[in-house]
Amino acid sequence: MSTKTIKIGNMCCDRCITAVQKVLDDSEIKYKNVELGSAVICENTTNKNLESNLRSAGFELIKTKEENITEKIKIAIRKLFIETKKTDFNNLELKEYLETNVQLPYKRLSEIFSQQENRSVEKYFILLRIEKVKSLIDETDLSFSEIGFKLGYNSLSHLSRQFKSIESISMQNYRLIPNNKRKFIDKI
Repeated sequence: MSTKTIKIGNMCCDRCITAVQKVLDDSEIKYKNVELGSAVICENTTNKNLESNLRSAGFELIKTKEENITEKIKIAIRKLFIETKKTDFNNLELKEYLETNVQLPYKRLSEIFSQQENRSVEKYFILLRIEKVKSLIDETDLSFSEIGFKLGYNSLSHLSRQFKSIESISMQNYRLIPNNKRKFIDKI
């Protein structure tokens, strides 16, 4: 039985894999494998509603090479947070990591990502770090200095300025507000 690989955007964790499997099952599409960013499906089982079914579940079918590269970059960066727990990459380490994981020169990766997302790779990485800061504020009793150290910030003032410039509120005021609104990682 011949197969083809479809590329799927907005997948960020194991629960996303399960959700895509459910969409494929509900769409009566036979598949061999689903992983972050893709699914291997049997070619003779297609469903014209697959794209809308994926969209309804919060995913998107990736159609262009540039969209695929952008999704690979996002998945690689998310893996830093999920699998390695490393969030203190400097720009050079981030560039080397992405070149290794996406298999393209960083300059090309950066150009494609910026065109597709209207922001730089570095800005995306910072937004993910700030979401991690918010989760640590909400879920732990760590001091701001401990959070900054844990995430590789050189100084608390740098973290504080970055947090306020992105969230338009200080970390202290954020901590005081009950039921803060955090962003879904796949929506960043």
